[in-house]
Amino acid sequence: MTAGRMGMSAVRVTRRARVTGKEAADVVSGESAGPAGVRPPSPREVRRRQRIELSREQLLETAEELFAERGYYETSLKDVAEICEFSVASIYTFFDNKEDLYLAVLMRRGAGQREEMGRLAAEEMPADERLIAMVQAQIERRQKYPAWAQLHAQMTKIGRRAAGDIPEVYKNFYYEIVGLLAGVIAEGQHEGRLRPGDPHALARLCSALIDSFTLMDPMISHEPEGINAEEFLRFIRETFTMN
Repeated sequence: MTAGRMGMSAVRVTRRARVTGKEAADVVSGESAGPAGVRPPSPREVRRRQRIELSREQLLETAEELFAERGYYETSLKDVAEICEFSVASIYTFFDNKEDLYLAVLMRRGAGQREEMGRLAAEEMPADERLIAMVQAQIERRQKYPAWAQLHAQMTKIGRRAAGDIPEVYKNFYYEIVGLLAGVIAEGQHEGRLRPGDPHALARLCSALIDSFTLMDPMISHEPEGINAEEFLRFIRETFTMN
């Protein structure tokens, strides 16, 4: 599985996600996706679209659990299909191949986290408080979606996988999160609130610490409890701030 193939798959997944999301929005609002003057979808069509969306969500939920538990290479489309009680052929209705499904699983949660990090980075508060808020938000999101959290942390931790095995779109997502952290750290250094050092290196360190905590958080993993989220946030504050 090469980064180039992942990149091509990502375009297809993103395009499909946009179409599916638009259809779902039309269903909720009762509006037609067609040009002005076209009748809204019939109740039968609405039900059909709802079934399609529910089937896609079921596939994503199941794949997320299996990828987190077994890893990418040890999970097959047949495994996903059997648990969902679908045929393998039906999966191809939604995804071109396993790579597309894998990327859709990753970006399903990742896109929301990126948006939240961008919002917090732009908040009007001291940079040190923004940094802590961004770390806390990542922890809370991972606790909300523990299978995705394990999958993300396993992928990004040092030595786990070769960089070329990670989907290009997802690598860019990770770099964007690190970049947002680095920007806040640079501002905090200018304010005298965050420790000196290369902002990008410190942001990568902070992100790696979050991933390490994810893999030992009893709310996410099966590891024995070490420190809880409150203690971890205190550790981050003591490590990165000047207070």
